[in-house]
Amino acid sequence: MALLASTSISSCHECVATLTLPLALFLLLSQTTVGGIGTVAYLRATGGLTQGFLKFVAVTYAVLGALGLLVVWAGPPASYRRLFSIEQPAAGSLVFLQGLLVIALVTQAVLIWRRRDPMLTGWLFTLGTAGLVLAATAIAFLPLAGSVLAGAALVLAILVSALVLGAATTGMLLGHWYLVTPALTNRPLLRAIVVLVIGLLLQALVFPLALGGLHNGLRSPAAAFGLAPVLSWLWLLGAVILPLLAAAPAFATCRLRSFMSTTGLLYLAMIALLPGQLLGQLLFFVAASA
Repeated sequence: MALLASTSISSCHECVATLTLPLALFLLLSQTTVGGIGTVAYLRATGGLTQGFLKFVAVTYAVLGALGLLVVWAGPPASYRRLFSIEQPAAGSLVFLQGLLVIALVTQAVLIWRRRDPMLTGWLFTLGTAGLVLAATAIAFLPLAGSVLAGAALVLAILVSALVLGAATTGMLLGHWYLVTPALTNRPLLRAIVVLVIGLLLQALVFPLALGGLHNGLRSPAAAFGLAPVLSWLWLLGAVILPLLAAAPAFATCRLRSFMSTTGLLYLAMIALLPGQLLGQLLFFVAASA
């Protein structure tokens, strides 16, 4: 009987992970877009980016944002209320806000390609819309938190997730740009790597706290991770360990202006991080529905 119960619970967790895969994919695309455009704005403000790279990255994030819109349009977050508590108005607004973000990204790309973006103020509408998407995401999942501190950890986990995804993607794209124009200063790429490393370290601390603070009474990161051990280990490997192992030497090679090595390492970090973050989202939903 115990074996049957264990098998049933395991199957239930697998069902939740399968059912919430579209939502996890939307969050991955949305957070990558929001974090990426935020990272680009930061690097743009601190100097060193070329107009050519800005054109390239603006189109890239507009495409990612559009993909996120297609996913959330097909599976609105509000429809997952039967699996776990979710703030309906905020969840329902995500389709509209993601669409607004795509409009902002396309407008920004057009401005950059027409060379009408001389100042950072031209990014305010895009950054404001990106902030609204992130805020609505946090508010939508806030009812899952079991306390004020757990809520703060949950919100911070969402912010940090966008940070690491955006920094990794922007850093990888920028590294490829150095292969085209190697005479550029390495300062923007160094800053992107620093943001990535800091974000990864924060994520290793904050995500377990958010997971353990869910309202279902687990009250322990270890208990939450124990619900789906395979997902937990894969998250730790893909979202923390492997990206850190790649990002740390990437900083050293970038300082030496060995951009080919830096780009390769950042590419490895992003390859590990994307599935790692996706599995982390699924793990979160499994714990939230337990």
